[in-house]
Amino acid sequence: MISFLTQQSELKSQILEGRYITYPKIESLLNDFNHKQVGTSAKGLPVHVLTMGNGPIKVLMWSQMHGNESTSTKGIMDVLYFLKANPRLLTPFTIQLIPMLNPDGAAAYTRVNANAIDLNRDAQQQSQPETLTLFKVYDAFQPDYCFNLHDQRTIFGVDDNPCMLSYLSPAADADKSITKAREQAMGIIGHMNEQLQQHIPNQVGRYDDTYNPNCVGDCFQAKGTPTILFECGHSGQDYARATTRKWFGFSVVAALNCIANNVFKPKAYDSIPEVEKSYVDILIHHVPYQVTQISLAVQYQEKLISEKITFEPTLHSKGDLSQLNAHKIIDLNKYKTVNFDTSDDTAAVRKLLKLLDLTHYSH
Repeated sequence: MISFLTQQSELKSQILEGRYITYPKIESLLNDFNHKQVGTSAKGLPVHVLTMGNGPIKVLMWSQMHGNESTSTKGIMDVLYFLKANPRLLTPFTIQLIPMLNPDGAAAYTRVNANAIDLNRDAQQQSQPETLTLFKVYDAFQPDYCFNLHDQRTIFGVDDNPCMLSYLSPAADADKSITKAREQAMGIIGHMNEQLQQHIPNQVGRYDDTYNPNCVGDCFQAKGTPTILFECGHSGQDYARATTRKWFGFSVVAALNCIANNVFKPKAYDSIPEVEKSYVDILIHHVPYQVTQISLAVQYQEKLISEKITFEPTLHSKGDLSQLNAHKIIDLNKYKTVNFDTSDDTAAVRKLLKLLDLTHYSH
């Protein structure tokens, strides 16, 4: 585990940088692994599966089924290169990874695929070529475990702290029954959390487990395969999510160690707090407004501009915002008097941020 942290910055996958990760950016890495094309996207881009190891425990992983969620793609490639450099850790496993299930969405930087379908809501209809590819791989491989890899927005917190990573053992039915598969997934998450708390305390959360049969994770859990949802979150000003990437990779290695050494901790699962929508990107306090002062909450909108993801500030809310937390907090009492023009809230917020030297930026 510690060796992953010390080796991570030396891995070849570190060439993957920023938030905009597309198929051409991972294509050059595929030849470092046993890989084959297993399908195509709606627009005809290839979908590959990478295979590592020949051990008895089979683990299926897939990333970027939502095209604008790229941290897990970078992080899971880190893990594969780490395992390649430390083959002893791979001995118990055969791992299959689809590093980019939705290359069209990745190119457009959208959650959905080219047909405007959320692939993680297509488990029942299986209407899209990418979904059919995932299920084809699942049926052929018959995995013992599934890792469903995602990113989450900056809005999530946990116990008044930013939520850097969150996990879920999806429900297998509407009653949220604790099936054998679900308990195993809970046990892996419990172990990962114990490891992470030693490094990023109070920044790990657990997602709501309301059953949704259209979600792929719920579907595979219902089929009896222990399935874990991984969500890469946000903390501070790490909009490139480099720190999140590191601890996500750490957690995947911890999950594999848990399985290999049979150190499941299912009872620890429920102690992980549920994530809350409690964060904004910026909170500005003591803003002059008519005859009083208010607070402004700013949320960035992510936009693809010239092959980069630009974070553009928009007004989230205004007034008494004491219930909100933020990744950056500004007290205008420490600045010269600034007038807030309410005729155009978004324009006024951007003007204010420009005065504070907090204009939009790119990754």
